[in-house]
Amino acid sequence: MTRAAATRRRVTRVAMLASASLCLATGGRAQARVDTLFLDDLQRSAEATDRRSVQRELLTKQSLLRLESIRSERLPSLNAIGTAQYLSDVANVGAAIPGVKIPSVYNDQYDAYLAVRQPLLDPTRRGRVAVEQATALESQARLHVALWQQRAAVSEAFFGIVLRDAQIRSHDVAITDLDARLRVATARVKEGTALPSEQLQLQAERARRQQSRDEIVFDRDAMRDVLATLVGRGLPSNAAFIARVPTTGAIYARATADTVHARPEFAQFERTRAVLDARRVATSAQDLPRLSAFGRSGYGRPGLNPLGRSFDTYFSAGLQLEWTPWNWGRTRRDLEVQTLQEAVVNSDEAAFRDGLSRTSIAERARLASLEHALAADDSIVSLRDRILRETRLRYDEGEVNSADYIARLSEHLAAQLDRDLRRVRLDESRARYLTTLGLEVR
Repeated sequence: MTRAAATRRRVTRVAMLASASLCLATGGRAQARVDTLFLDDLQRSAEATDRRSVQRELLTKQSLLRLESIRSERLPSLNAIGTAQYLSDVANVGAAIPGVKIPSVYNDQYDAYLAVRQPLLDPTRRGRVAVEQATALESQARLHVALWQQRAAVSEAFFGIVLRDAQIRSHDVAITDLDARLRVATARVKEGTALPSEQLQLQAERARRQQSRDEIVFDRDAMRDVLATLVGRGLPSNAAFIARVPTTGAIYARATADTVHARPEFAQFERTRAVLDARRVATSAQDLPRLSAFGRSGYGRPGLNPLGRSFDTYFSAGLQLEWTPWNWGRTRRDLEVQTLQEAVVNSDEAAFRDGLSRTSIAERARLASLEHALAADDSIVSLRDRILRETRLRYDEGEVNSADYIARLSEHLAAQLDRDLRRVRLDESRARYLTTLGLEVR
């Protein structure tokens, strides 16, 4: 056996051991137990932990307090009033009737009384209750719109992590493969069948791959921190991120901005119109008459007798009707304002629907483009894999140098990264499309 043949056999044995270690390394990682985090669960967690989520309870309490204030107007109101006054001129009956001596009224007068008012009929109260109830529902709908926006931030961080995890795995496989080839090159240099530059090229490429991997790890960890902040809890270090979005095209073909009104903005528009309707009813009720009962009991000088010269008790009771049949067109103008405001809301809703339709068209086109490109990615990766396996064998036999092997390895890695990128982008586009239309990602 020649020295070259012995060297090739030894190098081949080293390459086989390196390949075996590569399989064990990747297999061991695949069998590691991981925690699973789903996109839809994280989105709901982000809504629940958002600091604005406490506004649901706060808005409800505010509305209940205002409703209680309106309803309390049915109860009688009680006022205690006291006055002391000096009049520069008072009635003098004796001076007006000759020969009759009637004492004049005191210039200083005092009065303390308790007044009670009981509303009997108030047509505006029911309308104001309806306005407050509609306003409370509109505030809840507006809050839902604000919290829904958190889903886009969660999706961005989520798929950023998924993409970088895929890139890290590809770099790990490439680095492990380079380690195996580096052991082969080291053996060749020791045997004197290869120049040191063969080993140095592989070392430089490995260092470059490791540097790129470290940068990706830093980016991924930063996105994990952002996602943890959004959902309000820490994320397991070995967590697996699963989008769990529908993969069938039927749901994306049926779900369009013209047929789906699940976005919370549509509910907000509807609630705003309900508020305007309730305000119109309440405004019209302001022109109706209001009836109330009143009573007054007091002690003073004089009492009900304007000529009395001593302190005395008194009381009075009756009914009071309030009606403003003419207010110079103020009610009519207020109703016109409500009508114009409804037209503004309708135009905002139409503009939002048009924008949603344009966005959905672009998203569907992006989905079709990614699905079409992804169909060719598997065949490209398969071809690059066959080329790399052949180049690896030829390298182990000494037929190609390190530069050629690194070039084929880079092409294979680039094909894998392109496929992984499109897979992640496809799931991200599906999730973004469903979120755009207001549908749950599950």
